[in-house]
Amino acid sequence: MTLSSLAIALLLLIVFDSYYSGLDLTTYEKLINYETAHLKFFPLGYKEDIDNLPIENAFDPAPVLSILRADPMVKSAAPRISFRATLSNGIYQLPVVGLAVDPAQDETVFTMKQSVSQGEYLTGTEEAMVLGIEVAKDFNAGVGDTLTVLCRTKYSTFQALDLPIKGIIWSDDYAIDVNSLLINLDLAQRSLDLGNGVTEVNILLKDINQIDAFKKKYAGRFPQLELWSWKEVAEDVIAHSEGHAMMKNITFACIVLIALIGISNTILIAAFERMREIGMLAAMGMKRRQIVGLFILEGTLIGVAGSAIGCLIGFLLVAFWTTQFGFDLSFATRSWGNVGFRSMIFRGAWNVELILLAFIFGIVVSALSSIYPALIASRMEPTEALRKY
Repeated sequence: MTLSSLAIALLLLIVFDSYYSGLDLTTYEKLINYETAHLKFFPLGYKEDIDNLPIENAFDPAPVLSILRADPMVKSAAPRISFRATLSNGIYQLPVVGLAVDPAQDETVFTMKQSVSQGEYLTGTEEAMVLGIEVAKDFNAGVGDTLTVLCRTKYSTFQALDLPIKGIIWSDDYAIDVNSLLINLDLAQRSLDLGNGVTEVNILLKDINQIDAFKKKYAGRFPQLELWSWKEVAEDVIAHSEGHAMMKNITFACIVLIALIGISNTILIAAFERMREIGMLAAMGMKRRQIVGLFILEGTLIGVAGSAIGCLIGFLLVAFWTTQFGFDLSFATRSWGNVGFRSMIFRGAWNVELILLAFIFGIVVSALSSIYPALIASRMEPTEALRKY
């Protein structure tokens, strides 16, 4: 019973951690690959109103891009316009986030093009759009169908664009699949009265670990702009991730507590069942610390066996299940809304360090859990133990 409770506790610990870690890892990858890159230049004060996606302070990206592309730390950079829009088929309307991109530049930073599941990605300066797969489903629309994009210009006038659907994206990123449409950058600049302006310049570094050094290097370089890392841009998602971490810690604490109680209880029962033997050993001259040592040794050996079994099964489950097969929760995430994670398929990730720590932790917990029953047994007088038991 003790061995089984410990093995199951460590098994659950490893599996839960794999899914929690996979959820965070996938979310961060989606953010960087589709939305934030490593860093962004925004107009000064833009981030304070980022939820409304203002376009009034759009800036000319040419001077910024020329400097960035000459920087040895930068792998690539691309401009974008993010704007509020309403998509309509004449009967049904849906608010969406519009992303205006230069296809040739954007694909050097983001992976949108590789996620086109139907039709084709944007090219050149054509007047067409690419939709997230869930947006297309909302309108029961496919490649070749035409929908109307309603948007507000820089001067607060309204613009209506009748655009054919050239492609449909299935990125497994909630923000893209459920909320977004893509059009060409020059079309958006004309339609929104922005001239050569954009709302952001996205930067992909050669080494993600150089983000802080890059920010220091460009601090104050462009007074009219502000530079934000992907974590700062996605601070709401990071906050949700920290909430997930708290839930994970609570889950782990519950598992450990259950294992601790189970181990202590079964060893205590075993101690009471063997009181006659303990009394006999004490009567033969075995010292109290030796009796305590026997129980601790027993608990430690059970810990070694239980931890080995639990970690081995957990390792196999991570190798052949959690990392290979995910839970598709796209049917639920749509109703949940944007709750802080991006992927709609929950798939596990490796955490070898945790598996090793779980093995050591199981042994230590088993040894410590056996101390109290051992002390109870060792304090029994030999005559009393032999008489009562």
